[in-house]
Amino acid sequence: MSLSSDAIFTIAALVLGAGLAALMYWLEKQPRKDLSPRFFPTTLVLFLGILLALGAAIHLLSLGGLNIPQR
Repeated sequence: MSLSSDAIFTIAALVLGAGLAALMYWLEKQPRKDLSPRFFPTTLVLFLGILLALGAAIHLLSLGGLNIPQR
């Protein structure tokens, strides 16, 4: 069984998005030492990681043959 390059890139995007979301979630749950703002917005990056993983999962389902019914 060989995977197409589309499927390989989509799986990589799914892993990247899930890993990014997990890392940002872990960073958000760390106790703060002071009240200074973080260097980068972890909540925004968490949202983007979830969005990337969700889009990649939907793309994998469509590559697998799932068709969305049209109105």
